[in-house]
Amino acid sequence: MKYLKLPSLIKGWFNPEAHLPSLLRDFQQSGKAAVLSPLVEELNQPIFHYLLSLSDQELAKDCLQQTWLKVLQIRSGNNADKLNSFNDKAQIKAWLFTIARNTLIDEMRRNSRWQAEQWHDDKAHSGKPAEQTIIEQDRLTLLNSAIASLPILQREAFIFQQEGLSLSEIAQVTNAEHETVKSRLRYARRTIAQTLRAEDE
Repeated sequence: MKYLKLPSLIKGWFNPEAHLPSLLRDFQQSGKAAVLSPLVEELNQPIFHYLLSLSDQELAKDCLQQTWLKVLQIRSGNNADKLNSFNDKAQIKAWLFTIARNTLIDEMRRNSRWQAEQWHDDKAHSGKPAEQTIIEQDRLTLLNSAIASLPILQREAFIFQQEGLSLSEIAQVTNAEHETVKSRLRYARRTIAQTLRAEDE
C-alpha cells in the first residue's frame, strides 16, 4: 500500500479472484480479519483517493484507518447481518464509501473543520472556468486543479463517478435525490470542460 500502513489485523493473504460478497460472509462466520485482504487490496486506494480529494493527507489517512476498523467492528455490532446482505461488488463499494464519508464528516466536526453549508444542497454555480494562474501546467495538473476548485458536493459526486459508482449509488451514498446528483455532475463537468477549453485557446 503506497500511502499508509494498514491495520495489522487486516494484513494477510491476497486472492484477487475472490468473490467480494462471499468474503464478507466468510468474515461474518469466521471473524478472521485476514479474509478481508482482497477487499482491502481492491478498494483501499479508491477510498483513500476519495477522502484525499475532500480533505488533507493526514485526515484522509486517519479516516481510511477508521473506515476499515469500523468494518471489522461491524461483525460484533447491531448491523452484523448487513455483511450477509450484499450480492455484488457495487453494493459493497457504495457501502464502504458511505462509511468513509460519514467518518470524514464526523472527523471534520470533531476537529472544528466542519463547514455545514458546503455539505448542504449546492448553491448555483456560475460555471465560470477556474482562474488560470499557472499557464505552464500540464493538462493533468490543470485537470486536478479544476477538480479541486469545484464546490465540495460537485467534487464529491465527480470523484464517486470516476470511481465507478452509478448515479443511483452516488445518490444513496450522499443521501441526495437522483436529480440533484445529476445536476452536481452536470455543473462539475461543465466547469472542468470550460477550464480545459480555456487552456487550449
